Amino acid sequence: VAMPNFIPPQLCKSMSRPPVGAEWVHEIKLDGYRMQLRVEHGRAFMRTRKGLDWTAKFAAIADAAGSLSDCIIDGEVVALDHNGAPDFSALQAALSEGRSGDLVYFVFDFLFEGGEDLRHLPLTERKERLNHLLGRNGSYDQQIKYIEHLAEAGDARARHLRHFVALA
Repeated sequence: VAMPNFIPPQLCKSMSRPPVGAEWVHEIKLDGYRMQLRVEHGRAFMRTRKGLDWTAKFAAIADAAGSLSDCIIDGEVVALDHNGAPDFSALQAALSEGRSGDLVYFVFDFLFEGGEDLRHLPLTERKERLNHLLGRNGSYDQQIKYIEHLAEAGDARARHLRHFVALA
């Protein structure tokens, strides 16, 4: 199967209550830019959720991803403050000053690997494969980080967190 140039992302929906059930997982809401990473033959491209090529803006992340196998990964680019929390103002400042090395790409979904479209697999399996991909290809801990999901009931988690994302 040929790898597509871009896959439109699944977007979050606001809900009054977090969904419950075994088919749902929950992720921390990051305050950054949703980006899709596409790697083919050692060249990495970063695209916005509308498909715009922002590789030059995120050059350090693209450079770090170049040694990954051919794939498409979904995630969010953030800047972290001195406490390690996402800081949108710092992200905008880093972009305007060309400091992509100060940014981190938190990855949460694995859409395509080599010639295999992974979207038919359960999200938890795709995430497991993504975590394995990053682990077997060396250290990406400075620029590219896998983000864990939370499998506990949404209502219990919501009592402890103000922002969350639920994905089926």
